[in-house]
Amino acid sequence: MPRQTPPAKGPHDLHDTIVSIDCFPAVLKLVKPIIMSTYRIDEGRSLFVRIRTRSGAEGWGEAAANAVMSGDTLPGMIAAIKEYLTPRLLGASPFERAALSRTLRHQLFGNGGAKTAVDMALLDLAGKIAGVPAVDLLGGAVRRSATVLRLVGGSGEPGKDVDEVSGLVAAGFKAFKIKVGVAPVDKDIETVRRLSDAFGSSVLLAADANMGWDVATASLFTRGVSEYGLAFLEQPVPPGSIETMAAVARISSVPLGADEAIHGFADIDAHVRAGAIGGVSLKTIKLGGITPLVSIAHACDALGLCVNLAMLMESSLASAAMLHAAAAVPNVDWGFSVGSLTIATDPVVAGLEISDGLIHLPKTAGLGVQVDEARLRKLAPS
Repeated sequence: MPRQTPPAKGPHDLHDTIVSIDCFPAVLKLVKPIIMSTYRIDEGRSLFVRIRTRSGAEGWGEAAANAVMSGDTLPGMIAAIKEYLTPRLLGASPFERAALSRTLRHQLFGNGGAKTAVDMALLDLAGKIAGVPAVDLLGGAVRRSATVLRLVGGSGEPGKDVDEVSGLVAAGFKAFKIKVGVAPVDKDIETVRRLSDAFGSSVLLAADANMGWDVATASLFTRGVSEYGLAFLEQPVPPGSIETMAAVARISSVPLGADEAIHGFADIDAHVRAGAIGGVSLKTIKLGGITPLVSIAHACDALGLCVNLAMLMESSLASAAMLHAAAAVPNVDWGFSVGSLTIATDPVVAGLEISDGLIHLPKTAGLGVQVDEARLRKLAPS
């Protein structure tokens, strides 16, 4: 037999294998509570995961624990990783990332947060070993920056919400998703009207009712804001019946987006077939990671859907991972809701660059950010 050429090596051995997976639960303080029509968030609970290889290379991942969105809790995520995911990863190569992600999604039902943290850590690890930014492992960059969609409102007071947006516009932001459904619908309509009067088409305005309305109320809102150029209305009604969403869509001049109703591509396809949506908000914890999210975003584009990449209360680590996804997917027409902008405590050494309402892709290997482990340990739940 002819002599085989030794495999090429990057900064680390490309044939390195996984030897350990460690979990770091954290409670992240928020800049302000997130008030929605159906529930309130006072702190961000996230699980950080570190995967190490035989040579000492390491990758980090993170996922929010949110029972409403994915059914995940921090103890449950830790148990899923330690008892089910770790035995399937030890001894594997980080460059089996895509196959491993698929295997983990199929061999453990639900547990989207646990799968997300592991998938993200594998992406970071493989990028660092290869010496390339994570986006290069996701098919390459379509763009180098994405529009930041700021989450605003929820006060129930139009004047207060308009003042909040005005301050952010002065800081350079140009896209906003208003939390509605907390106040009576006439006040929500007034908020949109006042924002439209103040900023017109110079900013993107959207609204998110977080499942808080019935068909009649949602229809009243869409009629009331029809002349103000709202980009989309997200999840106005509960996700139990697609026909309910379709009933709103049939009489709405505002495109509808689905969020809480989406837990996989089958849900998106069903909404499209019913004529219920014009776009979708994609979250890693509901889809099982960055890898499946990027695949689903490509499918959404093929279906003619707009896409919003959405996050919960997560650090600059998860935000960096989602930014690499935003750079790789065909469209992010409805913007990128950046999780790290909602938190006051961030265990990442340096945050992401944001200027003129855009968030810019890191250029270094992997996810491009560094976790401060000592700072992270101080954020552990008491």
